[in-house]
Amino acid sequence: MIWYKQNSFVQIRGMYEMKKSVEQRLLELAEDCLALGKTERPEQQWMEQVYDRFRAENGNLGKAEADQLLFRKMYAAEPAKGSDTLKIRYWRTGRHLPVSREQCRLFGNALQLSEKERRFLLQGYCDRCDRVFESTSQEVVYQERMALLRNLAGEYLDKIHPAMKRQLYHSGADIAHSLRHLYYTDAKGYIRSREGEHAIQVGRHISSLNYMSEFGRQMKLLGEIPRKTMIRHLMIFANPFVNEEWLSRWLMQLGYLGLDENHTQADGSRLDRLLLGYLRLYRECCAGSSPAQCQSWLRQSSRILDEYLEKRKNTSLRLFYFKALKDWE
Repeated sequence: MIWYKQNSFVQIRGMYEMKKSVEQRLLELAEDCLALGKTERPEQQWMEQVYDRFRAENGNLGKAEADQLLFRKMYAAEPAKGSDTLKIRYWRTGRHLPVSREQCRLFGNALQLSEKERRFLLQGYCDRCDRVFESTSQEVVYQERMALLRNLAGEYLDKIHPAMKRQLYHSGADIAHSLRHLYYTDAKGYIRSREGEHAIQVGRHISSLNYMSEFGRQMKLLGEIPRKTMIRHLMIFANPFVNEEWLSRWLMQLGYLGLDENHTQADGSRLDRLLLGYLRLYRECCAGSSPAQCQSWLRQSSRILDEYLEKRKNTSLRLFYFKALKDWE
């Protein structure tokens, strides 16, 4: 009996130490990404190279002359004042990025970028999807992307626990009508609860009503959908069956840059590095575990990261947090 108690104590202590080790590694990962976020974007180094090439190809122009030439190429007009070329300087130094896709397209053409480079300008440098759809379309590319998103959303609904389904509808009701509310409720479980309560209950649909328009538009792939937002959708829909390879492939199929440890968001934050480190740790810790255990690990670990990043006053790396959740907080 004494041996049994001692052995149990050793097991419990080992589990505690392992949990502490995982938490420490998560916080070290977050700190590493925060520090790197203060350094120059690798995408900025790419822009400097294509800009220097442009200057060389046009007679080794000085920067002021090169900016004026870019303005003329973009707008077929002479810059009337200094502020006309100031935005060109901001774009090529990364201080600001083109607001519209048309500006981005004109900027890429003026820089004499290849098709591959123009695609990277949009997906890598500006951190955007390759295309924007303003309305539903019969185009093959739109239908293929919608089919992928519908399939992932359908698999997500298939994994909803029967007890949760009973909270929402009587038998026979279409659970797909609750996709937004289930997603919104589920997303709460990935961020820190101010009340310290982690067992999120499915409340009334009105609690997620403020998210209806935005979520509905995104599920139809309409308008600008930030890459970070799409990553969050994919992570929540696929949980617990997610890894770096699948997530990267889905992103590319949906028109975004695949996961790249060196890629940064427009503000320079290292979201990809954080996510890849997070998923590698997930694979290491949860190999051989049940789906329920994997889901639990993903939620608990994401809350650790979210709380730490919130304390560090960093919103850009808080993957599972979005504006509509403010009302819940």
